[in-house]
Amino acid sequence: MSRINKNILLFYLAYVCMVISISLPHAVLTVLLLKKGLSLSQILIVQSVYSFTILVSEYPSGLLADLYSKKKLFLISKVCLIVMFFLIMKGNSLIFMILAWIFYGLSTALDSGTIDAEIINTLKYKNNDSKVARFISNINRLDFISLIIGGSIGSWLYYRVGIKFYYLSICLVLICIILICKGYKSEFHPDYTIHVNSKSIFVQIKSGIRELRESSKLRLMIYLTFVNQFFFQTHFQLWQALFLSKNINKTSFYLYYIIFQIISILAYSLNFSLTKKNISIFYVISSVTMFLGILSIQSINNILFVLSYCTLVFIFMFFDYFSNVLFSQNVSTRNISSLTSLKSSCGRIASLTSLIISSALINIFSTEFVVTMNFIFAIVASVFVLFIFLKKTEF
Repeated sequence: MSRINKNILLFYLAYVCMVISISLPHAVLTVLLLKKGLSLSQILIVQSVYSFTILVSEYPSGLLADLYSKKKLFLISKVCLIVMFFLIMKGNSLIFMILAWIFYGLSTALDSGTIDAEIINTLKYKNNDSKVARFISNINRLDFISLIIGGSIGSWLYYRVGIKFYYLSICLVLICIILICKGYKSEFHPDYTIHVNSKSIFVQIKSGIRELRESSKLRLMIYLTFVNQFFFQTHFQLWQALFLSKNINKTSFYLYYIIFQIISILAYSLNFSLTKKNISIFYVISSVTMFLGILSIQSINNILFVLSYCTLVFIFMFFDYFSNVLFSQNVSTRNISSLTSLKSSCGRIASLTSLIISSALINIFSTEFVVTMNFIFAIVASVFVLFIFLKKTEF
């Protein structure tokens, strides 16, 4: 087996362990935090702190990843993850939860644009650009499969052993660290390594900004990432509260969690060629479907509500896949980590904005109203960005 294939395999295994460890509480997170005494508004504040931590630390971490060791930053991020798990287990107040999510944010920021970006760089250097989309698609499939496994196991464990399931999370992260620390070997071309390490941070920033100015595709994919977060943060943080408001039994939440991940796998598996005709057709169909979905969310019929909600999840997951692939295919190898982190940071600004607004509105309006308003904004803004993309892009 070649070194690049071995590195990819090790990364896949480590990634699965990491995602399962993080996703164990996902299907019961709102229930878990409510039991710790937090209100719904405080839960959104905790998530806002998480987004703010990533916002202020992700781009600097991306610059460090472009200039120094991606492997070391990846390993440090996993140590932060372990600290987070301990804080959640031992803490029973808003302050402890805020500290836990600060470490979670640091972990996410340090992890962004590290080993995955290094593998993409290696594939590009070896003229395997066709494998980049496959690598991204495989990561996302593994991500969703791992989320299904983690969410299902975590939901089952929580109602039997309580918060102690975080010990399993810690063990999985330790396995992730061992796999990368002992097995993964960086593979850089010597000339490229010298060229990158000789740059100052300010030169790296200037290089990334210049590339962004020269590529309308990169800018548009960053815009799409920004507006999509108004949907995703509302979905991730409030779907359980929304389903509770619809009188859907909380013990069945793990089933809906699994359904969401299966939908995501399907969205990330579409064989969608980048032609103006294909994009135009999808643009029209998705626009109409999304607006109909919003109307259906107001339905008192739970079956219609769930179907429309799942449709919205599918479309926005495909938007996410579309933007990630197009961004990775067009960004340069020398700026991939910093610009990937910048793209993610822009998403975090949207996340933070959405969460702060939602945290304030949830004390005044119903959960259903807050969710609907966020979804409407995400839909209108996404349709607008795709319209601009169709006008500016040559095929």
